[in-house]
Amino acid sequence: MRKQPSQLTRLIWDFYRENPMELQNLKLLAKCKVFRRWGVLHVRCWNREIADAVIAARSLIEEPIAKLRIAREIKISVENTQIALFPIGVNQRMKEKNKRNFEKMKDEG
Repeated sequence: MRKQPSQLTRLIWDFYRENPMELQNLKLLAKCKVFRRWGVLHVRCWNREIADAVIAARSLIEEPIAKLRIAREIKISVENTQIALFPIGVNQRMKEKNKRNFEKMKDEG
């Protein structure tokens, strides 16, 4: 009997249910254990190959997690060895900050 994907995995998939191409890229999460603890979204992969594919799909994973404020970081690991740790929403905050600075400069000029 195969174990069902976690609620967090299904939530990420549901976010992309209207985008079959992106959803297909995220189906690899079924091969990982996905859970949240202390503001960190943990993605435990069975091998390095899957972990590399998860890292490549990082932005797709990050968007629903950031919008729903589920976690502040994504930690990807293989056999309890951390492979990557990414802050969530940093790019979005930088875009907003740059936009405010641009508007401020435009108003002054």
